[in-house]
Amino acid sequence: METTFYLKYRPQKFSDLDSTEAREELEKIFSSGKIPHAFLFIGPRGIGKTSAARIVAKAVNCERVYGLQSTDYGLRTTVDSGRKMGDGSKEYEPCNECSACKSITEGTNVDVLEIDAASNRGIEDIKELREKIKLAPANLRFKVYIIDEVHMLTTEAFNALLKTLEEPPKHAIFILCTTDPEKLPKTIVSRCVVINFKRATKKEILGRLEKICQKENIEFEPAGLEEIAKASEGSFRDANKILEQVSFEGKVTLEKVRKIIGLASEFSLDEFLNLLKEKKVKDALEWVSRAYENGMNLKILTERVLDKLRSSLLACFGVQIEGEKEAKVDFTIEELKELIGLFSKAYGDLRTAVIPQLPLEMAIIEWGGKEEKLVGEENISEDLPPVSPKKVIEKKESQEVRVEEKMVVKEKETSNLSLEEVKLKWGEVLEKVKPMNHSVLAFLKAAQPFACEEGCLVLEVFYKFHKDQLEKETSRRIFEKAASEVFGRQVKLKCRLGEGKREQKKEEVTNQPLSNEDSDIIEVAKKLFSG
Repeated sequence: METTFYLKYRPQKFSDLDSTEAREELEKIFSSGKIPHAFLFIGPRGIGKTSAARIVAKAVNCERVYGLQSTDYGLRTTVDSGRKMGDGSKEYEPCNECSACKSITEGTNVDVLEIDAASNRGIEDIKELREKIKLAPANLRFKVYIIDEVHMLTTEAFNALLKTLEEPPKHAIFILCTTDPEKLPKTIVSRCVVINFKRATKKEILGRLEKICQKENIEFEPAGLEEIAKASEGSFRDANKILEQVSFEGKVTLEKVRKIIGLASEFSLDEFLNLLKEKKVKDALEWVSRAYENGMNLKILTERVLDKLRSSLLACFGVQIEGEKEAKVDFTIEELKELIGLFSKAYGDLRTAVIPQLPLEMAIIEWGGKEEKLVGEENISEDLPPVSPKKVIEKKESQEVRVEEKMVVKEKETSNLSLEEVKLKWGEVLEKVKPMNHSVLAFLKAAQPFACEEGCLVLEVFYKFHKDQLEKETSRRIFEKAASEVFGRQVKLKCRLGEGKREQKKEEVTNQPLSNEDSDIIEVAKKLFSG
């Protein structure tokens, strides 16, 4: 069986480590010959912490590295020409040829123990470790304990481990690895030499990928490797896995990489951002829906959107991110800040979303929904009948006279709309509203015309909730459009909260079967009130 890339090309000596700063720090320590009894490797997943720990284990136990001895919890090396390797490698580098190096590489040496703190996190596990550590190494110079994800240990386990770190046997070296150093007690951190494995840069990952392609004779497009580096999120392991998967199809191309990572090439991110810029909510929602149906990874999509927005925001202040193309600034600073906030929230909600695309849809609607007309509300303002022109009034010198004249004209415009006419045609108004919005219809059915005053049709409602709903801009516009069509003139809506009960016609209280219209209203009411 062929070995996977991330195992096949796992670093085997210090010079193989791609994390530049961590490699240089470890080389300084080992070149000094003063090796601490406890290391703490901090960094994100897939960056090479465990690989570096194994290299340390080999370096202190390699049979070709002479003169190592433990003194005051440190290793002291003596200067000896015999320690220099024939292959020209540095004297502290493990040879990877002796029995000690080979057994550690294969994971078969009993003196090098790798412990997963996530599954061995209790005090009993650490107590067992403390008992075993007292025993001398079976076949190596030093016992090496590699504890991965050490932050997962319980408080009691940390206390037990602290005792061992305070008084370690001279034949033992601890290497603690963690992705979350904030969870570690300060007492533990203070007893270790801390090595930071920073998130891999794009340059470091590209260097690793190019080496693998050369050794495996894999043809590649530079743009394809750059896309892998971006998708790996600073993880060498993830980059290796993506490269291996793409290489099964032959040459590594940008299109193949995007297909593997879940970014459909036919969907342009710039197109999506332009839809947001123009606040075309419907088109943007359909774009996300099509992208998801075509297999696009919404998490990666959101990350790319945020990358673009961030680059554009920084470009507004003259800052260009290293390795990124110059961002096109299509939004104002305030728009960019708002969009980054909305899509950051959507990104956080993606993990727990019942409907995968819902967080993105909510972000789009919140961003541009105010600009869009709702279903049933389209062309309300355009369809309103023309308002009869005001009568020309002679200009007066006094401002008060002009105001009075305007009020008189306004009254004349709607003075011929009577309450009797409204009650007579009320059913027609409801019929007009019905195809527009059933919810508004339900609230109107529970109200009754009360008066015509000051150019407004006053409706009497009997619940504050009904009043609040009818006075909303959307509901008011729907009603005014319907009423204006029925009465042939512009009608404004006004609501009042009544104290009594709605007047009922005799036929309303008889035991007649419900009409289809009433059945519809009951269904709407059930939905509104969760009945």
